[in-house]
Amino acid sequence: MLFYKAMEKKLFQLMRLGLDVPGASGDFRLDARAWESLYTLAKRQSVLGVAFAGIEKLPRESRPPMQLIMRWATEVEAIRGMNGLMTKEAARLTRLFTDAGRKNAILKGQSNARLYPDPTLRQAGDIDIWVEGDRKSINQMLVEMGMIEKSALEFGRFWHHAHLERTKDGIMAEVHYRPASGNPYKGKELQDFLNREILNAELVPEGFYAPSIKFALVMQLSHLQQHFYSGGLGLRQYIDYYILLKNSTEEVRREVSGVVKRLGMLHACSAVMWVLQQMLGLERERMLCAPCAWRGRKLLRLALVGGNFGKFRKKPRNVFVRWFRDRLRALGWLTFDPWNAFFRELWYWRHTLYLMPLRVKRRRIGL
Repeated sequence: MLFYKAMEKKLFQLMRLGLDVPGASGDFRLDARAWESLYTLAKRQSVLGVAFAGIEKLPRESRPPMQLIMRWATEVEAIRGMNGLMTKEAARLTRLFTDAGRKNAILKGQSNARLYPDPTLRQAGDIDIWVEGDRKSINQMLVEMGMIEKSALEFGRFWHHAHLERTKDGIMAEVHYRPASGNPYKGKELQDFLNREILNAELVPEGFYAPSIKFALVMQLSHLQQHFYSGGLGLRQYIDYYILLKNSTEEVRREVSGVVKRLGMLHACSAVMWVLQQMLGLERERMLCAPCAWRGRKLLRLALVGGNFGKFRKKPRNVFVRWFRDRLRALGWLTFDPWNAFFRELWYWRHTLYLMPLRVKRRRIGL
């Protein structure tokens, strides 16, 4: 246990070096076993690129064994290549929807990557693009463009966004009807703010529209909150938020802080600020609110155990046992943030009962 905790701290130090955090340092005279553990941990967290940037800044005698460096470098080159393809695809989708007369913006992913010290080292997931219009009109447009099949719209699929077919390069994209989806507590106020602010998206040199930092800080905090309630998220998403804060102005942070308080996201925000302080040394003056240690520890442990989006968290094979544990886990968030946890569980049951007739019709537990 002490060994793995030490490796977690070493990973934080590597990430600080890779992100050019002022004052970043660390003793990396490690044996081969320790370096293998660091590599595995970075891979589980989808931060191989950022960590490798840190390795490149170490003295030659402090670097991993050459065999591991070659393996790590090969994966980093794949990350660079995928980032190039993702940016081109984001620009292509932008042109497509702009030509169709729809305002649009790339959410998270490639919009975040362009703010990194080296944009090619952020490990990409899929492309999230907001397109102006309601669900019905956007789905109709996507069918007419041949981007989705009409049959895919049956049984309430594409509830929050439409999944496009994977490209020949393996890129997945989601077309969002709303700038963000599903914050059960004060959801209308959140949507109203985001719908106004996303209109300030600007065309960037990469060829797509990127939302303002103000929009991204509010929207991605809501996104973080949803995911750590539902199954967890890894260090990559926290790095994204750190990058947004580092690229924000004092005026923007002050305004976002007020929005966060009004929208009831202060508990989540205080926990995220603590995580960023411990992980990347975020300065107090760049925080949106005071950090909360006991809430933050819960989030950091969740991220370190579960990996990227909780993919490495052990799950029971039996679907009913898994469902029961998920409901118990949902109750565990009541001490973290009573109102948000309560309204999220209420939303879950309303959504479940609404879809029950469709599940029965399709003879499926989930849709």
